[in-house]
Amino acid sequence: MNRSIALLSMTFLGLGCESENTVKRIDDNNGGVPTYGDVSGRVCDPTGFTWLEGASVYANLADPETGYINEVRSTLSDDSGNWLLTDLLAGDIAQIFVQKGSDLIESHEVTVIKDRLIKLDTPSCFDPRTIKVAVVSGNYDNFDRVLDDMGFTDYSVVDGLNKSELVAFLSDPAAMAEFDLIFFNGGHVEDGVVYDLDAPDNETVALIRQNVEDYVTTGGRLYASDWAYDWVAQIWPSKIDFLGAEAKPDAAQLGTAQLVNAAIADYALNDFLGDADQRMSVDYDLPVWPPIVGTSSTVSVHLTGTIEYRENSVTLAQSSSPLLVSFNVGEGKVVFSTFRLVANNNADTLRMMQYVMFAL
Repeated sequence: MNRSIALLSMTFLGLGCESENTVKRIDDNNGGVPTYGDVSGRVCDPTGFTWLEGASVYANLADPETGYINEVRSTLSDDSGNWLLTDLLAGDIAQIFVQKGSDLIESHEVTVIKDRLIKLDTPSCFDPRTIKVAVVSGNYDNFDRVLDDMGFTDYSVVDGLNKSELVAFLSDPAAMAEFDLIFFNGGHVEDGVVYDLDAPDNETVALIRQNVEDYVTTGGRLYASDWAYDWVAQIWPSKIDFLGAEAKPDAAQLGTAQLVNAAIADYALNDFLGDADQRMSVDYDLPVWPPIVGTSSTVSVHLTGTIEYRENSVTLAQSSSPLLVSFNVGEGKVVFSTFRLVANNNADTLRMMQYVMFAL
């Protein structure tokens, strides 16, 4: 095996050695022939947005007799964040450091085993290439713009303003099953798709509802925002209590335009965001949206806030109104946000969407 060893002086390493005579090459391992092992890992950018390319990964090797560092194994992470350190002395506890520029990102202590590759656990990191997304377009949200900012380059758009195209997609379980997540923007065609105002027993609507429910039950993820709440209200009516006569399509759209200082009610989300004050701003930039009154015990509430809504021309307030919720259905999950994502397309929202799409 070819061994590439970087020999650095103690003066270069800045460890305060007074003489190069104190730096000795390790010629044996505990009195015998030296043996080696390898360690591999993966590093995520500190932002959590992508795997980090070009991170410096290194381990210092010390002389067992003097304790002085006399060799360094080093490498760089590739474009997928993967790295491999070879020829570490077996039997030693290797201290491995990962840094970008002058910033230390992480460190590890690993017991090296002879002729073995030790693989460190892969950290959580958002990788757009691992998730296939379909976006149903609409007039009142633009999730595709959020996807662009999250680094997605390959997602499919279903024209939600073209009833024929939307019905064809949702009537085809195989087409739906190609995607890990289907996002419904608010403002797409709903009448004759998720409900029928003139014919409640519409067979096409019944088929589509069943297909969507089956898609989630078998492991798919559905995300709906703002006016697209009817998918939740019509298919899973017991999960979320919307304001107003929720059984009637569009009847819950009573919220007013406002900026809400939302509380992060999900501790895991707060840790993911790294938000010390457990708050984030949510902008309701349009005058009509569907507030939530309450949820069933099987629904997780991620954001809450005091909101205002209009009823019979009177403006009223509700405290602790759920703003972002999710619930499991079989092997899949449904997520609903009362707000438009494109109106809140900032760093917090992008991180929140990483959590929703990858960690939740």
